Amino acid sequence: MHKYYGGMSNFGRQIEAFRAVMLTGGMTTAAETLRITQPAISRLIRDLEDDLKIALFHRRGNQITPTVEATAFLAEVERSYLGMDQLRTFAVDLRNSLTGSLRIAALPAMALGFMPYCLAKFSGTRPKLSITLDGIPSHLVLERVAGGQFELGFAAVPADRPMLNTTPIKARAVVVMPEGHPLAKNETVSADQLRNERIVMLDRGNYLRHTIERALGTRAGSPGAIETPLSAIACSFVARGLGVTIIDAFTAINFLGRGIEARLLVPELDFGFAMVTAQQRPMSQLARQFAQEIHLLAEEYQSPIFG
Repeated sequence: MHKYYGGMSNFGRQIEAFRAVMLTGGMTTAAETLRITQPAISRLIRDLEDDLKIALFHRRGNQITPTVEATAFLAEVERSYLGMDQLRTFAVDLRNSLTGSLRIAALPAMALGFMPYCLAKFSGTRPKLSITLDGIPSHLVLERVAGGQFELGFAAVPADRPMLNTTPIKARAVVVMPEGHPLAKNETVSADQLRNERIVMLDRGNYLRHTIERALGTRAGSPGAIETPLSAIACSFVARGLGVTIIDAFTAINFLGRGIEARLLVPELDFGFAMVTAQQRPMSQLARQFAQEIHLLAEEYQSPIFG
């Protein structure tokens, strides 16, 4: 630990106090390390938060817990401890959500095209943004967001889950058919109109399979049906003329103009997609901003089908 120098600038003293608190885990031990009083440490931390306009600690009684922004800021302090001007620049970027990282897990239906679309839009004005995107099954998305490996998750969520906050994202079902198929003359397609069609089904290990079966009724097990675990593969089968399929619009969008057409299934069916976050972990400012934009981006992305 560096010694506390009385001749440092006020910002320098604030950074020294912040670093001491982060490395020792508390105000009292930080004060002892720097050989100043605990009220002086507390005042310096408050002044730093006011100066940067960033909440660095959650306070509950005498206990403090670093925020996500504090952890990110500490990493920059450690890298640039002797360059206070660089720290100020980083803090301004952090406050304005121009820098930082997003760690996202999404089910393949959303990871394939929708997430890259959203992240390209979001990072357009944030060239310093670091992005991690993993495409994994929904149950793993839920587990890993709850476990802290990812800050944001996008999954098919059949019911409320403990330890997670869920925000629904409309994922309407569409009927995907080969280009020029007779059903493409309709604006919408009903389950009854699929009676004589060969249906490419998601396999029984896919949560969406059960939702589709309820919509199709007895037509779900029609002779000659094809099964596959992924909706993207189902679209590839359809593009090759092997049948029609019912999938989410997020996947169908990726295949428009590649041998398929898509029409809304009626009565309308929603697949129950949602954005998930961990209840016990406050979101970073960057993640909150991304989450606030997701519904508008979802509407934009699906507009080629729904207008």
